[in-house]
Amino acid sequence: MSFKIPKKEIIYPFSAFVLLMIVVVALWKNSLESNRQLLKKDIEVNGQIQSQGFLSSGQKSIIVLENLMERLEMTNGDYFEYWEEDARLILKEDQSFKFVEWIDSSLVVQRIVPHKGNEAIVGRSLSNHPRRDEWLRHVRDSTTNLTSWIPLIQGGHSILLDVPVFFGGKFQGTITAGMDFTTTFDMLSAGMDDYSIEIKDDKGTTFYKLNDPSPSDFSDDLVYVRSYEVDEDDKQVWTFYLMPRNKDVLAERNKSSSSILMFGILISLLMSLLTYFYQSSRNENTRFRELNIKLRVANRSLREERTKAEKASKAKTEFVSNMSHEIRTPLNAIMGFIEVLKESKIDSSLHEYLSLMDVSSKKLLLLVNDILEIDKIESGQISFKKDIFSPADELQNIISIYRPSIEAKGLYANLDIVSDSKTHVIADIGKFGQILTNLLRNALKFTDQGGIDITYEETIQNSDLNITIGIRDTGIGIPKSKLKTIFDRFTQIDSGITKRHEGSGLGLYITYLLIELLEGHIEVDSTENVGTEFKISLRFPITEMQPEVDAPISDSIDLTGFKVLIVDDNKVNVVVLKKTLDAFGINTYWVGNGKEAVKAVAENQYDLVFMDIHMPEMDGFEATEEIRKTQKDLVIIGFSADVTKETIQGAKEVGMNDYFTKPITFDKLRQNLSKYLVRV
Repeated sequence: MSFKIPKKEIIYPFSAFVLLMIVVVALWKNSLESNRQLLKKDIEVNGQIQSQGFLSSGQKSIIVLENLMERLEMTNGDYFEYWEEDARLILKEDQSFKFVEWIDSSLVVQRIVPHKGNEAIVGRSLSNHPRRDEWLRHVRDSTTNLTSWIPLIQGGHSILLDVPVFFGGKFQGTITAGMDFTTTFDMLSAGMDDYSIEIKDDKGTTFYKLNDPSPSDFSDDLVYVRSYEVDEDDKQVWTFYLMPRNKDVLAERNKSSSSILMFGILISLLMSLLTYFYQSSRNENTRFRELNIKLRVANRSLREERTKAEKASKAKTEFVSNMSHEIRTPLNAIMGFIEVLKESKIDSSLHEYLSLMDVSSKKLLLLVNDILEIDKIESGQISFKKDIFSPADELQNIISIYRPSIEAKGLYANLDIVSDSKTHVIADIGKFGQILTNLLRNALKFTDQGGIDITYEETIQNSDLNITIGIRDTGIGIPKSKLKTIFDRFTQIDSGITKRHEGSGLGLYITYLLIELLEGHIEVDSTENVGTEFKISLRFPITEMQPEVDAPISDSIDLTGFKVLIVDDNKVNVVVLKKTLDAFGINTYWVGNGKEAVKAVAENQYDLVFMDIHMPEMDGFEATEEIRKTQKDLVIIGFSADVTKETIQGAKEVGMNDYFTKPITFDKLRQNLSKYLVRV
């Protein structure tokens, strides 16, 4: 029996769906256009600010050199006695200057600062140099000359700046400087991680780049372009380009708009269904009333039919009621979801919910830590602690941590200590542990049957301990085609849409870099479908000192009743920290910036202050300096996700007692607080 829906009952729901979809699509298109306009505005504002900053920096450098010229002219050449000292001071204070030289009136380079590395140019005549005519023209006009990005006789490239000097009634020569704005412009571009910058000279030669710019990846309206006339006489023009660093930036911004579109489609569909059920219910009630009138004048048999109709009507009504409830329930949930999204401070509607999932957050944190680690290593900012420990003991500790996970997969983990002299070394135990952890996790991830064999061997040579550690698994192995690139960034053994194992491809890369920095060696041997063996060799200096034993975390630490002020502008961070401190029985108070913190400390008495670093109006450093003027003994602890050495050092310099980095575990926070919150 086929079920046929009357056309009249479809018209209104369909019309409602079409009307709502028109509104949704219009809002979606408007959102896309708004995103594009906002991006264009961001590009334009940042372009104007950065280009003006670069221009001002270049003009400042020219003024510095012209000031030196004026000192020479005003003293009628007597200032030549201090010329080299002045040049050295210029080089020290302005990193755009690479050298300063004196070219006499006969076009011969007489002096240069610094002399080292520029010996080849001293005494050279530029009379046959391609830039001779340009130099002479500016001398005749008594104007400052700025060249293109040109190769230098002594090697390298530079922009040359010539300032003519006249005294004694005649032309004496030019103060000429070699300019390379890379360092200065990099400092001006600090914090521009989301943008790329490129500057070209009048010949179209790029002399400054930031974040690998690629203007061809963007439409013209998403590239800010500004031209400077840097040399009025020669009509030389520099061109400044600023564009997003990520070519998919607009698509990423539009993700939230796509979510709105999908939500709008869902709402339109739900409203259409509600309209259909409502209309169906009305039609059914109409038919029921007509039947009821007929049943009143009918006989008993008709009353039975009426009863059946009433039951059918009741079932229909219950169905509509239930369906209405079932539809309104997820609709209410979706609306609540949207309200949460409205409070979110990120573009993508999915990121906040993913971050609340424990497993995802942990994986994300590991990935961020890996990226930060890579950034520190590649930027040369990584530092190594000098811990005292036994490599053999540390290896056994790490294996004991991973043994439950290994055995949970039905695998074995065998440790063979070939030799152990019970010797202690001085090295960074964290970095050593990270190397072993990465290799063990890698073996565990790619092994489904069999197990992992670990060997440890050490020898003493002079005052050093040479250790060799082998980690062999019976996993899937590594294809020969990937063995040469296994230590490269983002290299994964199995990749593509059919890959079975998760991972970012950063672990082995970080391991390789750490071993290289420790002046060690790592090698890999693998057979596909048989297994893989990594072997590392490291050398550490031996010490007679014994390691400090950490005191166990005591559950009896009593922190109740202490008053702690939280200074942070991020409400999410405040909620997390407040809930943790509440669990310790600590009385917590909160202010949103450094200015409010100074006022709160002046008006109230606290046992400890958690101070964020980056805040509006007054940052954590400024606030700490202000508080320290009157509160010398108050415990102030920096608490921030900023893990740079500069920030941590800055915290100590302004008077903070300690510096905690986010995130911090419950137990570690309690143990650290027990050092400062002591009952008298």
